[in-house]
Amino acid sequence: MWLRENLEFRDNEIGNKRRSEEAQDLLTTAFVRTSETLTEDMLLEYGGKIYAQLGDVSIITIPMSQIGKLIEIPSVLRVEANKRADVMLDTVPLVSNILPIYENTPEHSAFTGSGVVVGLVDVGFDLTHPTFYNNVSRSEYRIKAFWDQLAKRDETSTEKFPVGREFVTESDILAQGCATDGKVQTHGTHTAGIAVGSGFDLPYRGIAYESDICLVANAVTSDTAFIDAQDYYLYTSATDALGFKYIFDYAEQQGKPCVVSFSEGYTPYMDDDDLLYNNFLERLTGPGRIFLASAGNESRALTYIDKPIGKEQAGAFLKTGGEYPLYRIKSNEPPTLTFYAYAEGNTPTHQLEIAANDERWAGVLIDTLFIDNDTLAIVINNYPSAFDQQGTFYMVQLHGNKAINQMSPIAIVIGGKEQQVSVIGSSSNALANLDTDSRWNDAIVSHNTLGPGCLKAPITVGSITHRQGFRNIEGKWVDSVYSNEESGLWSPFSSVGPTLDERIKPDICAPGRNVISSYSSYYREEHPTATNNDVANTEVDGRIYPWHADSGTSMSCPVAAGIIALWLQAKPDLTRNDIMGILERTSRHPEEALTYPNNKYGYGEIDAYRGLLDILGATTIKEISQHEPCDARIWADNGQLHIVFTNIPQESVSVTIYTAGGSIVHQTSINRGLQKVTMPLPTLGKGIYVVQLGTSGSTLIRI
Repeated sequence: MWLRENLEFRDNEIGNKRRSEEAQDLLTTAFVRTSETLTEDMLLEYGGKIYAQLGDVSIITIPMSQIGKLIEIPSVLRVEANKRADVMLDTVPLVSNILPIYENTPEHSAFTGSGVVVGLVDVGFDLTHPTFYNNVSRSEYRIKAFWDQLAKRDETSTEKFPVGREFVTESDILAQGCATDGKVQTHGTHTAGIAVGSGFDLPYRGIAYESDICLVANAVTSDTAFIDAQDYYLYTSATDALGFKYIFDYAEQQGKPCVVSFSEGYTPYMDDDDLLYNNFLERLTGPGRIFLASAGNESRALTYIDKPIGKEQAGAFLKTGGEYPLYRIKSNEPPTLTFYAYAEGNTPTHQLEIAANDERWAGVLIDTLFIDNDTLAIVINNYPSAFDQQGTFYMVQLHGNKAINQMSPIAIVIGGKEQQVSVIGSSSNALANLDTDSRWNDAIVSHNTLGPGCLKAPITVGSITHRQGFRNIEGKWVDSVYSNEESGLWSPFSSVGPTLDERIKPDICAPGRNVISSYSSYYREEHPTATNNDVANTEVDGRIYPWHADSGTSMSCPVAAGIIALWLQAKPDLTRNDIMGILERTSRHPEEALTYPNNKYGYGEIDAYRGLLDILGATTIKEISQHEPCDARIWADNGQLHIVFTNIPQESVSVTIYTAGGSIVHQTSINRGLQKVTMPLPTLGKGIYVVQLGTSGSTLIRI
């Protein structure tokens, strides 16, 4: 990592960096903020190129050896890039009932995503999966544009993209078969199926199943095998941002509203320091341009220590299988930092204290804890907060001579009665409360929302559990549940807030536990025995396409994105603020004892139907139920209203049709004993109407 006065550039994978001199001549992709409009001519002498500009923030490529010269230009205020993200699948056994995803979200005939673009930036797309066609007849292929950032570039793509190639015709997209990483990754096939899949010949239909699809296959940390050495540093958070822009630009060209779902994330070095990334996302979104990100699956581990003002000390034990873990400290001024090692019993045998008045806090602080035959080197850099301008972050990089968990127990303790101090870890660099020394049992689950979900711009999605078991394709019941997991409540893996500048996250929750969706046939060919979570197969033209159960906020994010696509169909100019208002007014509160929003659920669990009614102004009609009928399906077709009951009614049932404004336009009743009813609709103008079926619920129809 470079550290300069006006530069925050993040190298990839600390402890495993490419630090060769040759790397300094490689291109990288970065955000740049300037006080005057950045031009190609200004970058010419540095070998740079502009790929996007939104106000004073640009995305450029530039040789790494030229960054130091670039920041010397007076008009260049900041240069920033972050590492590649990781996919957000939960790693615990994944379970689900074999139910279509749309049964968790109210289904209705009025809104299906038609006329809306749903975009996903992800990995492992199977472009041939039949769920990406409109129906069983496959009369329309719905993936309209595809940028594979890992694909080999051709002469036409180098001017438009810093990496990869674009494919915009059906034949060209299908000719690829899968994304470059599609034989080793499958995450994107699953998330896309949740948001937009048709379900093909099975009931695992996605939410916005008639929307147009635009995909970007990006690079995650496990994709390095597909990246040429000279292109290694071109894949950053800025490259991801170009992927988001690509999707929004496509939607704008089509004149359609758009929602983008991003089910990846990274542990931010300091989650309120990704300033230009956030600024770019804020400018990229707007009316009819909505961006969602997963919260992360970080709550499986203790990751946070808080020492408030007035408390002398707080601490916990290091818990990581790595040799080079990274922790962050946030403090309003330098704290006292002590490392205790317990080579024997419950009393510290070795100690290293770095005092609050140590002058090294102002620069790069290097020291070593010696533990018999083991060593733990400590390197600390400091970074100012870029968002709230309160306090300083200290990045604590540890270097053990072997894995930390193989050493004697080591506690990290922060002190200073007048300081507000916190320690932040991650699921891979976690903390623990041990009986070794009960004084240092202050680790909790908190402040672990991943980037970019921790930024201000995205609508960030956490997970709700609804299903706890499923029967796989071999007929075996798969059931694995956390001890504190309950149906209808927060999933215990789902990341929580607040952010480090104390904003509430996530913004909303959606079903993310045990969701069944499409899976990559190319991955399955390469991994034929990894089928424990497969629930079904579809055969098309001799090729086997699997359907698979997965869990994580990766799954909840496309659920919410698909719902918002339905909302955009109803009102194409919705903004982020509009949607936040809808969420506040209509979301379900899983735990009534809590106040909302909060750092587990945000505003609660997203409710597609109540949100639609809110958008249409129908929530003011007292006679309309805020849920769909649980015992009947209703739809309109060719001037007829069709009603099919699950259970034959034993009493007559009233039917009332309202305009979205609340006026009654038709009333009738259905005699008892009928299961299927077809009745002529009155002459009505085109629009959306609400059908109230007795007291069992209401539904929307389009005429």
